Amino acid sequence: MLTNLSDVDLRKLRIFCTIVEAGGFTAAQVRLNTSLPRLSTLVRDLEIRLGYSLCRRGKSGFQLSEQGAQTYAAAQELYADIDRFHRRVVMLNEKYPEFLQIGSVDNLLSLDQAPLPQALASFRLVSPSTRIDLQVMRADELEQAVLEGRLHLAIGCFNHQLSGLHYQALFEEEQNLYCGRGHPFFARPDEHFTDEEIGAADYVDRGYMLESRRPHKLRFGNSVSAFSMEAIATLIASGTCIGYLPTHYADIWVARGMLRVIAPQRLRYNAAFHSITRQGQVPTESLAKLMQALQAAKHSVTLKSSSRA
Repeated sequence: MLTNLSDVDLRKLRIFCTIVEAGGFTAAQVRLNTSLPRLSTLVRDLEIRLGYSLCRRGKSGFQLSEQGAQTYAAAQELYADIDRFHRRVVMLNEKYPEFLQIGSVDNLLSLDQAPLPQALASFRLVSPSTRIDLQVMRADELEQAVLEGRLHLAIGCFNHQLSGLHYQALFEEEQNLYCGRGHPFFARPDEHFTDEEIGAADYVDRGYMLESRRPHKLRFGNSVSAFSMEAIATLIASGTCIGYLPTHYADIWVARGMLRVIAPQRLRYNAAFHSITRQGQVPTESLAKLMQALQAAKHSVTLKSSSRA
């Protein structure tokens, strides 16, 4: 029976909550970058500490027990209480500035529609004493960090909307399919490509996105995995793989003759970006101001884009 709560217990509780929010052990292993046997061991250890079963797993799928559902709900209340405690003790010390931890996916600076630089400029004018910690992570890592309270807000492209997070739409990013100089596709006219040929080519898979292999319902049989835009671009530039990249990011490599876009009229798509915060948390004054600045920057960027069009 759990009579006192240690840091290890809190870590195992967060892992259990992630498994619940992911819908099972298999999906959670990608988010947590942990093997299935390791996840099973951690949950089993937590069950031993608690003295009851949290879930059933097997061929029939993942299902919470009644105690597991109540434990998950209690854990969310616990995290909210920890947040409230942290905010109160910070406010008691007038000399200690507010501290905002925010995150973003990589390679957004060249996208005109990305509102974060303008939002930070506006925020710093009204909250100059707030300390900012800006981190760059993968999309799945950002969601996990916000859920665990390690980040107050994050910006990225998220395939699914997880329970426990609040998603606010920000902008869209155009994606195109590319190959590198030296690839058999490089000199081929767009009209000569078939879906079958494209699907048979070696493809750079975004290892952190479960659905990244299926834009436009394409089926890629052969793939290598990469975990950042820089890594994906490097593999494409090698001339051995094809893959999707943000158009604004790839433009410089296209201009240099290193990459070419494949059938953009047919194969491009837009990826939706959101800001995320944890559901149930009461925003601090600084977080509320940053969220307002993001929305104001979003509208400002949209108006500028419309006027240019």
